[in-house]
Amino acid sequence: MDDQAARPYGRRFAAIAMAGGGVLYAVANAFYWVMFPDEVSETAANVDVAASDLGAWRIETILFALAHLLLLPAVAGLIVAVGRRRRLVATIGGAFAVPALYFSAIHLWHYNAFFGALAGGGVKVGAVRPVVDALDKDPLVMASFAVWILGWMIGLLVLAFGAWRAGLVSLWVPLALTGGQVLDFVSNGVAPKLVVSVLMAAGLIGLARGVRPGRVESVATAVHGTEITR
Repeated sequence: MDDQAARPYGRRFAAIAMAGGGVLYAVANAFYWVMFPDEVSETAANVDVAASDLGAWRIETILFALAHLLLLPAVAGLIVAVGRRRRLVATIGGAFAVPALYFSAIHLWHYNAFFGALAGGGVKVGAVRPVVDALDKDPLVMASFAVWILGWMIGLLVLAFGAWRAGLVSLWVPLALTGGQVLDFVSNGVAPKLVVSVLMAAGLIGLARGVRPGRVESVATAVHGTEITR
């Protein structure tokens, strides 16, 4: 199969991964807040949260990790699609989003699995606190958290608005993602977090529709036709 024939399959995979990642992200977020609605006063208290329902804790850990793993190839496909018309935007968005997804997958698996393992072993908060406090104060660990959280927020929105400017998606797609990201950042409690799930799923599925082969080809054809008639 030559490169020209293989390209639609790559875009199709990116679209499926984006939609699947969006659904998994929404389900994981909703599941977590329904099962664990109470805020923790300190990071070490996550041991008690995990111990309250260890099975649910491990399910949400797996769901979040799978969602972010799917979003890695999805975002790669989005970068390519946006880059065909908005190269600078795609480069900036990708520089934020790709490292963010890498670190998010690491943290969501190892950090959450760490608390799950401690809870499963009957370890109490007092025994965990010195270790967790050391992690929370470590500059390398905190830097990787910042890359994850800020990079995902900034990178995704840059790419989403870039996709809109490139004609791949409607304006509601980046607006839905903006609403979801901002609401997630400022809100607490089950109800607003369920709204976050809906907004993020809608926005990511909208991006999936924008990177699917038919959409990318139709936009490219329309742009080429416009340039010819000028």
